[in-house]
Amino acid sequence: MKLDENTKLADLMYGHGDKFICCLSGRFEPDKYPNAPVIQIDQMKCGCWVVGDGNNRIGLILRTNPEATIADIPKDILVISKFGEWDHEMMEWWNPCPKSFKEVMIKHPKEPSKPKNAIHGMIEREDDGKFLACTYGAKNGGTQIVTGRTANEAKRLMEEKVKVALKRENVFLILTPMSPMEDHRCIR
Repeated sequence: MKLDENTKLADLMYGHGDKFICCLSGRFEPDKYPNAPVIQIDQMKCGCWVVGDGNNRIGLILRTNPEATIADIPKDILVISKFGEWDHEMMEWWNPCPKSFKEVMIKHPKEPSKPKNAIHGMIEREDDGKFLACTYGAKNGGTQIVTGRTANEAKRLMEEKVKVALKRENVFLILTPMSPMEDHRCIR
């Protein structure tokens, strides 16, 4: 993706995990905080651009104007680094599957309340693209481990295995992702 004055801020990649978190409130007022660090935008290996520093301020701009562009950021507080000019390995470790601000700022429906007798576990995407799910020693069911081609398949197989182990028809399973469940999708 070519970065210029008309690039929409919503198309930049959010430099943290899945969910958008903004610790700031109010309007974006750069003159009010002249000592704030610069907003750093870095080019990724694939050609997309990720906000390395300044996610909160980009979020403030987008809350007010979802159609904001790079031109809405004052030049004196903006630093743009092409691939190779910054430590991309650190960002890949921090957030291996960045999503655009457009995706992460969407309000997600509230999750249903979880029953007290829910069975907790984890799900992880392995290097070969398969998904490994395991439970944390469910009562009388011990630790269960399954592998599936997709995250949904792994969850379904785990539910079936836990139902058999616990001899119950209904099982409420909560699997916490330990790695990104999907690949980074480039904005083109």
